[in-house]
Amino acid sequence: MQNAQALLEALRQTYIRDLPSQLDELESLILERGPEADSERWQELYRRIHSLKGSGGTYGLHAISDICHPFEDLIASSLSGTDLSSAALTDFALRYLDLLRETTLHYQQQLPVDEQLPARLQRLNNAISATHHSALIVENSDVVINLISDVLSHFHFRVEVARDGYLALGRVLSGSFDLVVTGMETGRLNGYAMISAARLAESRRQTTRFVLVTASGFNTPLAEGDAVFHKDSLLRENLFRHLRDMTLAKNVL
Repeated sequence: MQNAQALLEALRQTYIRDLPSQLDELESLILERGPEADSERWQELYRRIHSLKGSGGTYGLHAISDICHPFEDLIASSLSGTDLSSAALTDFALRYLDLLRETTLHYQQQLPVDEQLPARLQRLNNAISATHHSALIVENSDVVINLISDVLSHFHFRVEVARDGYLALGRVLSGSFDLVVTGMETGRLNGYAMISAARLAESRRQTTRFVLVTASGFNTPLAEGDAVFHKDSLLRENLFRHLRDMTLAKNVL
């Protein structure tokens, strides 16, 4: 057991030592010019950030994973057709990279991670959200995720995805989503329970709207402004109409 722990610690220290070179490569991808390869560049950036997020968790560098999570979402939204300008996307990506460099330095010097990191991350996430509407999809089915994302793209949402209801609740409470579209069965915490908990926590302001998507019958009423739709052939049409009404009639987005 001690040998295994020593090996893991050695791998961890090697990983920390090599992090700056990985971040340099990320920066090169962010700043690379040439629109003909733009999609491939962002796809490669997404893959590397995703890998960095997973490795950070493996080696107990949770602050690295915490930064990579919204960084990954930013790149994913650009690949799905966000209306964020190229200059703004580059600027936000570099700001996440700066946080990664700073946090890496703390790990290298064996210093505590900046206690203000969560607040700084939240401010950066809010700055991105302020550029356009934001939505969180909580769903396990790739088919349903793609369908919902396609509808949301018509209304210029920045889309993020979660596949676990419990983790999604944390992101809803710490983020500033305009809309959450959730399936009923989402792992650890079902969609209705997640909506109820989020509504209870933000009862004084209730700025987020929720849509529950279910394959079974559901008769429990939700809060005003929320909606329930069935996973059937009318889901796309119903969701599109609901978003149009929210945007044009109620003006809540």
